Amino acid sequence: MGLEQWQKNLYAIFVAQFIVMMGFNFVNPFLPLFIQEMGNFTNEEAAFWASITTAGLGFSLFFSGPFWGIIADKWGRKAMVLRAQFCGAFILVGIGLAPNVYWVIALRMAQGFFTGTMTAAQAMVAAGTPREKMPFAMGLLLAAVFSGTTIGPLLGGIMADTFGYHATFYITGALLFIGGVTILFFTREDFKRPEPGESASLKSLLRLAISRQMFPLLLTLCALSLAPQMIQPIIPIYIKEIDPAVKAATMSGLAFCLMGVTAAVSSFGSARLGGTMSLKKMLVISCIGTGIFYLPPMWADTVMLLIVFIALTGLFKGGLMTSSNALIGLTVVQSQQGMAYGVAQSANALGLAIGPLIGGILSPLLGLKAVFGIAAGFFVVTGFAVARFYKDISLKQS
Repeated sequence: MGLEQWQKNLYAIFVAQFIVMMGFNFVNPFLPLFIQEMGNFTNEEAAFWASITTAGLGFSLFFSGPFWGIIADKWGRKAMVLRAQFCGAFILVGIGLAPNVYWVIALRMAQGFFTGTMTAAQAMVAAGTPREKMPFAMGLLLAAVFSGTTIGPLLGGIMADTFGYHATFYITGALLFIGGVTILFFTREDFKRPEPGESASLKSLLRLAISRQMFPLLLTLCALSLAPQMIQPIIPIYIKEIDPAVKAATMSGLAFCLMGVTAAVSSFGSARLGGTMSLKKMLVISCIGTGIFYLPPMWADTVMLLIVFIALTGLFKGGLMTSSNALIGLTVVQSQQGMAYGVAQSANALGLAIGPLIGGILSPLLGLKAVFGIAAGFFVVTGFAVARFYKDISLKQS
């Protein structure tokens, strides 16, 4: 039996997102170290500037998400995936050529505005996937993301320590370009432009964002994005603090790699459970479970123990992301998928912007370890809030 078009698109996007996320995650393990080398900063200063660059990326994602969402619903989602991946390729090469930290901040903001590859891919998948297959499709798509996250940091950390930071940015750009070519030639979108009176607009986007079903979900997405970003920029510095003699980029790459392994496995599991378990229940369990596993890194006294604890934080991440992203797609009609994932990107980006600032401010005041405990609290509180206030959505067509 041949594959249906939605399946062909899903598998092609799976491959492309794996390549792209592997590329993006090449640079995560060493970005604070790249900044530190660029400006001869102390550990605390490097953590602060790394947080600023991540916050700049988050703020630009926050403002660009709704804009690109409206464009996607007017002109098609495939074009948005191509825009995100090809623009990202050139911007990442530019970061590798940046002469100082201010250029890095500016280019990271440009990256936030012109990329958003995951959001564009989600909108394209959601628009063409049957409703009852949505959890499976989102779980598989997120498995590609986490698989790329698994391999990318380890390879990126090793390459950065071996060949230098700049070369790794150029390779990242090449990987994003390959992802764009994959989408260009191996997917097909049957997009019909809306009638003039049905066209997406800023007014309809705002009405969607504040709707009774979408608004609580957006608050949840913001909280779920905020907590991990509090700790991500400080991990390489934390490793260096525990043992100054280790290769911090390689070790942080290994930590992100193992976390990606556990997250990828949980994503495949969530894709299989999506049709049998309530999405709300999956989200609540995943929130509380993730919060609990954010506590052990506070007590790590060796680099290897820290890496193991960080890896365990990914055990519930697949369920966390599969359930929340499937709920976004199920909340709206097909013609509003671009807007829905656009405002979802803004919610995620707000957490992406605020989280590093909180982490960057708290780490010098309370110490690097305390940030893990605060992030854990965000997950647990979010889980209880979802259980109390959010209304579940049926997978059956209403």
